[in-house]
Amino acid sequence: MVKFKYIISLLFILTVGCNKNVKPPEKAEQRKADTVSVKKEKFDSFIFVGMIEHKPGLYKYDVEKKEYSEFWSNYNEQVVELSYSPDGKTAYFLTAGHFGKKNIFPYITRVKVYLINIDSSKVKFIKRVGDGVQVFTQWEDDYNFKVIINRIDKIVATYIKADTYIFNLFGKEILSEKQTYDITKTGYPRPKTRPVDYNSHSGKYNLVNNSSDSTNVYIENISESSTEFVFANEQKLNKFDWSPDEKYLVFSTINISAKNNTLKAKTPETSGLYIYDIPQNKIIKKWKGSGVKNFFIKNDLLIFDNGFDLNSTITIFDYKTLEPVDSIKVGRGCGLRNIPEIPNIKA
Repeated sequence: MVKFKYIISLLFILTVGCNKNVKPPEKAEQRKADTVSVKKEKFDSFIFVGMIEHKPGLYKYDVEKKEYSEFWSNYNEQVVELSYSPDGKTAYFLTAGHFGKKNIFPYITRVKVYLINIDSSKVKFIKRVGDGVQVFTQWEDDYNFKVIINRIDKIVATYIKADTYIFNLFGKEILSEKQTYDITKTGYPRPKTRPVDYNSHSGKYNLVNNSSDSTNVYIENISESSTEFVFANEQKLNKFDWSPDEKYLVFSTINISAKNNTLKAKTPETSGLYIYDIPQNKIIKKWKGSGVKNFFIKNDLLIFDNGFDLNSTITIFDYKTLEPVDSIKVGRGCGLRNIPEIPNIKA
């Protein structure tokens, strides 16, 4: 640990020493004025996952009224994943009959895919995917949503069948693919992750993370050819986003691996969420502790979930005034993508 901190400190000193343009006090006001001018988006509501009659369903939150109401639920189905499109105008969600672990193997049954039109608040059933051991979802790009379900072959137990489906923004299935993997030769199949775009919206800044299994973040100012050290810790960089005016960087870190001994504690230390003020070159707000801290930014608001299971909540925070706006608490938990659960991991 001491050696790790020493390396981080040395890298920071070398970066500052080699770049005379880093954090010049006389340019502070100029840099504050040199942010991107943006028009506020219409943002009057958002959908989230919460318990409805002992099963995860969907709620809709009214931003102006600061209140939420039931949006969608089904007695025989539970929401396992909610995923917004990059433009925020469409969302897909997956439901299941049951999921969990049987002995050492995970399982998920009766998986279904639904589409939500955010403007009209209409829900459309898309496809029945069926049973499997695991389901993965991701946005392939700004327009296409991918679902992968892995199943154990009923004849050869070492074979995994992976069924892949891709749907566009309108719910049309544009790809259906089946593959079989021999896990004794290729290992367990996992989906390829979408390449990460580290550039800010205008391309003025670039985020650099010098570690794949921890967080070691710098911001490169491309127009000024300078680099600023932001943050380092032993948790993995999970997600990041730039504010619309590019004055702030928001990022989260996570460690839910078997190496995290705090998972056995009542309130495990699994994640962190940070707001970094780029002109001031400093972290101005942070949250640490349990949960995953899924988040998104809309206008001046940072919306994120926190905590696990019964203690999970959603916070709405004004990152410019650094004042809380509201907190959502639903009986037995809530979250932006699902109801976060403490991983059942054995070392």
